[in-house]
Amino acid sequence: PRATAGAAPLTLAGPTPYPGGTLISGGTLVASNVEALGTGDVTDNATLALNTGGDFTNNIGGTGRVEKSGDDALTLSGANSYTGGTLISGGTLVASNVDALGTGDVTDNATLEMNTGGDFANNIGGSGQVVKSGDDALTLSGSNTYTGGTLISGGTLVASNVDARGSGAVTDARAG
Repeated sequence: PRATAGAAPLTLAGPTPYPGGTLISGGTLVASNVEALGTGDVTDNATLALNTGGDFTNNIGGTGRVEKSGDDALTLSGANSYTGGTLISGGTLVASNVDALGTGDVTDNATLEMNTGGDFANNIGGSGQVVKSGDDALTLSGSNTYTGGTLISGGTLVASNVDARGSGAVTDARAG
């Protein structure tokens, strides 16, 4: 297990093959490689900053926040239960299931791609775009204030309330 505490961020840059879990108890843990946190669950009680691309399959729990930065596309595919919210400041963050972003609010200042179906109840704010991809039907049921517009590239997107789709243009790019 790894732990971090203190004001200065701790950066893990290389692949780490350990199978155990990771505990973030304070400060910021930066992963600049999708394999930097091994294969175990992550308990995030502070800030987990993901400055990488690829597929992050670890489950993330705890009371902390997850931040996505950098230009690459990063997929969160774990069954995540963290409660501190999600900040997207660069690139694309792809959620491959409705639980991938935990239960907190999402601040999308880049691109949030929802490649999943189901009911997504988290509130989405920020200046970024929301993209619906994949074949499934996704319902947005939060009170959303994002301003970057909505792109539907696959499946079906349902807004369950008047505030669910944020503001900005809605573009349907599905073929046919």
